[in-house]
Amino acid sequence: MFDRIVIVDWSASTTPKRGADSIWICELDTRTGAEVTRNPPTRWEARDLMREAALRPGRTLIGVDFPLGYPAGFASAVGLAGEPWPAVWTHLAESLIDDDRNRNNRWDVARDWNRRLGSPHFWGAPGARADEWLPARMPRIGLTLAPNRACEARLHARGLRPFTVWQLLGAGSVGSQTITGIPVLEHLRRDPALAGRLRVWPFETGLTASSFADDAVVVAEVWP
Repeated sequence: MFDRIVIVDWSASTTPKRGADSIWICELDTRTGAEVTRNPPTRWEARDLMREAALRPGRTLIGVDFPLGYPAGFASAVGLAGEPWPAVWTHLAESLIDDDRNRNNRWDVARDWNRRLGSPHFWGAPGARADEWLPARMPRIGLTLAPNRACEARLHARGLRPFTVWQLLGAGSVGSQTITGIPVLEHLRRDPALAGRLRVWPFETGLTASSFADDAVVVAEVWP
């Protein structure tokens, strides 16, 4: 289906970083079998590499290892109008400050969302950042939304244990990657050079295999 497959292992690091626990991008040319692996130290550089891959001729799949959304009801619960997933993406892209040295305000974004929800759902803040609206430990009461999305609930039913998107810190957690990753994808969605080409699976494609244009760029979640 694709001429090029790009798989992105994301990171929410607050400093430029290479090696373990940093961003890795592997690009495969399915026509020749050629592979290129890169380890950009910042999210800005990773975004540029993803854009470069998307702009090459042919049909491209970009797979990212963080959730592309939140449990059902999240958008309306935090007061966002319109279709849920683009409303969340737009709000997050406009709220997150993430500079070219990986310095970001993700704790403030999560704290604001907890206030909008009326109780802490996001958790895992480091000690210096933790307070009543963004606790260090998982809250046990006051939750109005489910801990998992439908896909994670189905995996739990099969005996697997994907992490909840509400958890922001700790080995295996994915919450901070989601907050810092979605704005990068929204930036690509708004890129005039990719207008009409980039589609987000499954929100814009449906869950079944689709026939894509020869120059289509499909962004999909590859986590969990």
